Amino acid sequence: MIKGILFDWHGVLVENNSNNDETIKSIYNMLLQNTAEEDEIIEIVTSYKKYEPLWEMLPVLKKYFKMCVVNNGPKATFKYWDQYYGYSEFMDFVNSEIEGVEKPQPEIYKIACKRIGVDPSEVIYMDDSFGFPEETEKLNMKFIHWSTTKDGFMEFKKYLNEHTEVQI
Repeated sequence: MIKGILFDWHGVLVENNSNNDETIKSIYNMLLQNTAEEDEIIEIVTSYKKYEPLWEMLPVLKKYFKMCVVNNGPKATFKYWDQYYGYSEFMDFVNSEIEGVEKPQPEIYKIACKRIGVDPSEVIYMDDSFGFPEETEKLNMKFIHWSTTKDGFMEFKKYLNEHTEVQI
């Protein structure tokens, strides 16, 4: 029985909204070197937009599932994701740099599952990177690949409708 949902952040919950990829790449490199200023960090964070169809479902999903983001990313952006997107109303957030372990290492998924109080075998995990299903399968997690936000979202809805009491 599915009790939890783990989301990748970029490519699932949010998608790129920037037309200035070179500036964003430059700022991201500064983030990795811990030299980015607050306004640059905010520019990175606001270069994304919510994937609205999924965000519109979150209030319903919250009634049935415990949820958590599993994000490989710099800790400097962490506090701003909630400030600008309000994820904490619906879910927890595990950041790789804060935890000291990155996807696809199984430990990061275990941390997320422990944080929301579910066993990995009771979880759906969604990511736009196709490189992670082997690791999640080792934990008996259901993996849904988001090749695009639209296709991943359709797969997710189909899975919910066929395997849970939640009908979307």
